[in-house]
This record gives sequence, structure tokens and C-alpha cells, in this order.
Amino acid sequence: MNNEKQQELDASIVRRSLLKGVGVASVWSTPIVSSIVLPAHAQTSAAICITDRTVGGPLAGNASGATTCQAACEFEAASEGAELCDVREISTGSGTDCSCDLDLPSS
Repeated sequence: MNNEKQQELDASIVRRSLLKGVGVASVWSTPIVSSIVLPAHAQTSAAICITDRTVGGPLAGNASGATTCQAACEFEAASEGAELCDVREISTGSGTDCSCDLDLPSS
């Protein structure tokens, strides 16, 4: 074999050896988790909130007399026996509109 062909063959063998080494080094294994710490305010239930109904309207004059959208939506959810999924406030020129996403209990 000539010298040039031998060098190509040697380089190919070296590349293969390097690739095998990289492959072995990059094998993924399952991490071991001994504990998980959640913030105090984190939701701990596995339930996923799926919005069944969105209610909304101006904050002024709501049935609960609440002064924040959060309180008005919590009142709405409690009165429906639902879980409150999301609260959105929209400032308008004449006040604040609230939108509450509720997950209603299954029938």
C-alpha cells in the first residue's frame, strides 16, 4: 500500500475511535432526585384547570361588591362551586373590566 492510502486508513481508524469514545461519554442515564422543594404558594394538586366558562364584566357593580378582580372572580367561582383558573383585568376609560376563567365541577 502506498503511503498516502495508509495515512487515510490510519486517519479513518482514529476518527472511528474518537467517535466511539464520544458515543460512550454521551450515554444518558436517569438522574436521581432525592427531593423536590416547591414554593409555599405553588399548587400541589395534580388537577389541571380546564376552562369551562369565562365570565366577565365591569368591576364596578359586581354582585359581590368586591374591589378587585381577584376577589370578584373568587366570589364567582365560590358561588358556582368551581375552581378559579385565571383572572384578567382590562383597564378601560370608564373603569376596570374583569374576566374570570372557571373550571366547573363535573356533573
